[in-house]
Amino acid sequence: MKFQSKEINIGQLKMGGINPIRIQSMTNTNTLDITGTVEQSIRLIEAGCELVRITTPGMAEVEALKKIQEKIRALGYQTPLAADVHFNPKVAEEAASFIEKVRINPGNYVDKKQSKKKSYTDLEYQEELNRIAERIFPLIEICKKHNTAVRIGVNHGSLSDRIINRYGNTAHGMAMSAIEFARIFQEQNFTNLVMSLKSSDVKTMIYSTRQFVEMMMQENMAYPLHLGVTEAGAGEDGRIKSAVGIGTLLMNGIGNTVRVSLTEAPEKEIPVAISIVETVQQILQDENCKALAFSSRNHYARRKTIAIGKYGGENPVSILTPTPQNDCDGLFEAESSDFSENDSKNRTVAYCNLTRNGNLIPLLTFAKNEQNKNPLILEKTFNEKTLENYTFHASILFGNLLIEGICDGLKINHFAFNQTISDELASNILQACGIRHTKAEIISCPSCGRTQYNIEHLLEEVKQAISHIKGLKIGVMGCVVNGPGEMADADYGLVGAGKDKVWLFKGQNVIEKNIESKEAVYKLIELLKKENRWIEK
Repeated sequence: MKFQSKEINIGQLKMGGINPIRIQSMTNTNTLDITGTVEQSIRLIEAGCELVRITTPGMAEVEALKKIQEKIRALGYQTPLAADVHFNPKVAEEAASFIEKVRINPGNYVDKKQSKKKSYTDLEYQEELNRIAERIFPLIEICKKHNTAVRIGVNHGSLSDRIINRYGNTAHGMAMSAIEFARIFQEQNFTNLVMSLKSSDVKTMIYSTRQFVEMMMQENMAYPLHLGVTEAGAGEDGRIKSAVGIGTLLMNGIGNTVRVSLTEAPEKEIPVAISIVETVQQILQDENCKALAFSSRNHYARRKTIAIGKYGGENPVSILTPTPQNDCDGLFEAESSDFSENDSKNRTVAYCNLTRNGNLIPLLTFAKNEQNKNPLILEKTFNEKTLENYTFHASILFGNLLIEGICDGLKINHFAFNQTISDELASNILQACGIRHTKAEIISCPSCGRTQYNIEHLLEEVKQAISHIKGLKIGVMGCVVNGPGEMADADYGLVGAGKDKVWLFKGQNVIEKNIESKEAVYKLIELLKKENRWIEK
């Protein structure tokens, strides 16, 4: 699926079309701290950030944003700024009169009178869409007047009740939310748009974006795509999750700007984003890998195979520690000629060494032929000079293949790093893809000006305490404004709610409010023990 977007302007920055993939990030300072926000914005710009987003929840922050913009321009920086607006259309309208770009969330442009409505007739559905359009018209007119760009940012965790009732809290629901808002803007002849569909679940993020691109192409739209895995976390987990999600879509030819969301200082996001983009470009320089650019799969379905030993069938995707030839009987090394329909008659495990056989076309042809029921094992030996580059390359390449559902076992090797590092990397890639979990999944937001506690410290405490509990999903979120919605599928969550205070959630229900952040992990463990979810290390 090769998608060619139109070119738009964000201040002096051109995005989409034949322009390079743009790198962006978001400050996590309090916007009312004008000096701190200016200083962090400049650190981001000097690290390579081409668009700086700043949280703008209210009118006080709009006034602060004016001063921040003035100070940054006075220092000689022309990098465009974006106002990140939630809930209040008037804030978006005011910011749009001077800022280069405004980000709005369709889930926040809801009809409050219809909130929690259980069902909609077709007429009621359209009437609410019409009311939403009327609320957006003033913003569109202001943006036209001031040449302000708009990002319509759909978040999996904040879909409207109207969308969920009609389409479910699904990738398809996200795509429908995005296309409805794109239509509203296009009908008003406003096309200076960027679109994004984000989720903390990598598969949902990938499949919703692919579906939306198909919808745009059907309606002769071609808006640039902003890519990102929201609440990716920190450290290696956050980097792998981002590489799989962003990298897979970039490999498909989708994406014009990226933001890596890490629960770390935002300046650390920039080199990660740059590395992901450069790794994709490096992989696609290999003619053998270009076959990955044409996937249009928009839901996950693992390839149907027979079970041979511990491979295929209902068995989980395996990580092979011994060499595959010693690990199972009847294994054959798959040269291009080995991929044929006749193989479906043999009870053998198909094996492909991606190092020796770089051409992915026969591999993908074999895997997508429904007559072939052989379990498929893939191996590659990497030679990147750094562990980070190894991590990105393996995550993007194998992430693509795993998301396609064609792999029953994988083995990752490196000439310089020991096998323990490689096996852990393989395990983390499977976890990032949501295909096999070997530890707790912890989602955490990158934080912003609304976060009033040390989220990095709490995240590390939670990791140390509960990572060993396989199958558990925990959210560590910055604020109660967006946190509960964006961790909607988590089992439990700790969400910031004031100076050094957090709320403890079970699902979407608040269990305890105003806990001192230093006591939060203790309270979480207490709740897990009470519900028989706790496991000692």
